[in-house]
Amino acid sequence: MKTTTRKMVGLFTALTVLGGGLTIASPASAASELVIWADKGTLDTIKGRVAAWDTANAEYTAKLVEKDFGTVREVLKTAVPGGTGPDILAGAAHDWIGNLAAANVLTPIDQYLPANFKDDFVPGALQAMKYNGKYYGTPGWTENIAILRNVSKASKPLKSVNDIKDGELGINYDATNSDPYHMYPFQSMFNAPVFSVDSKGDWTNKVGMGGANGAAFAKWLKLKGTKFFGPPSNAKILCDFLNPTKTTTVKGKKVTTGAIKYWVTGAWNINAIESGAGGCKNGLKVGTGYAIDPFPTGPTSAKLKAKQFLGIRGYVMMASKPGNATNVPAAVDLMRWMSSENVQFNLYDNFNKTPANKAALNRAKDNPVIAGFANAANTVPMPNSPAMAAAWTIWGKAQTRIIQGKEAKPDVAWAAMVKALQTTIDKGTK
Repeated sequence: MKTTTRKMVGLFTALTVLGGGLTIASPASAASELVIWADKGTLDTIKGRVAAWDTANAEYTAKLVEKDFGTVREVLKTAVPGGTGPDILAGAAHDWIGNLAAANVLTPIDQYLPANFKDDFVPGALQAMKYNGKYYGTPGWTENIAILRNVSKASKPLKSVNDIKDGELGINYDATNSDPYHMYPFQSMFNAPVFSVDSKGDWTNKVGMGGANGAAFAKWLKLKGTKFFGPPSNAKILCDFLNPTKTTTVKGKKVTTGAIKYWVTGAWNINAIESGAGGCKNGLKVGTGYAIDPFPTGPTSAKLKAKQFLGIRGYVMMASKPGNATNVPAAVDLMRWMSSENVQFNLYDNFNKTPANKAALNRAKDNPVIAGFANAANTVPMPNSPAMAAAWTIWGKAQTRIIQGKEAKPDVAWAAMVKALQTTIDKGTK
């Protein structure tokens, strides 16, 4: 467990920095404690900025507590009702929000957000912190995938997905559950969204990838198959991308890499690409060795532009602990502080976190990797509905069977998947 408890007596200045109109309720004691849970990576990233907010406010002490990223959601469902949970969960993936809201462990913060607050962020970032019409948190940093291109193999960005020949594309997917996250840009080229949206642009729980558009995508998926998407769990994609048509040794075995020109991946693989990894020691540098490009247009005459999922890591407000109702506005102020331009630029500058704050992102674009992924983004927020737990599995299994040629009638199999998923969702919401 790590804590941040620096304190000095002075004026509370965080609101001035944010330019907000919040009024912080004065606690009964001299200093009330705000508890923030975070995984180790998030804690190490944010502790300096939390300390700066803490120093500016003599009435509150901010305490950071390290928690495991993989188990914290389930821990919250017991801790919050029992009065032992935090005020804020930091570094939360935005697609956790629906599940946690359904468990009644979150508090909406709409009343504390100014009407123009969404204008501070890249498109979809604040929307991602919304569920059932209510905001439960503020954005921290963003993640999205793009097309990475080996410039020695392909000197220009792709214009159409039709320009990709068999064997030229690298995309990791599971042999059983596929990877709908990485496959989604291709599906979106057929205008087959995972769910439909309401009049406000929010995701609903109605599956949207059925009908003629979904059928067309399923047929295309079978047509392309493993020749186009490659074998599942292709461990040599990195070697192939770095050193095309070259024999290398990976874990003691000789591996002859192929002709991969394009890799569908995110910023989490940049260090491996630039430094090399395993038996593939020859890294590439952005600009001269590899480029980060937008997805090309789709294969049909409509030439639809692909959309990736936008992932947000942010700060969510937990349900109030007994006797701690006065902590809520102060906790929201801390969350807004962490979402401000200067703080988010600091997290980029020191920890390479891609800012969700629009102004901070513009300042960060002198970094070619940050600029590349930002310029490649044509995103929609990844749904944060509890329905996604079922969707990833049911949707992914159907994708894999079609890619592997196990469905003679891919459109029929796809329609059955859509029906099964909708039935599962309907049962879960009754």
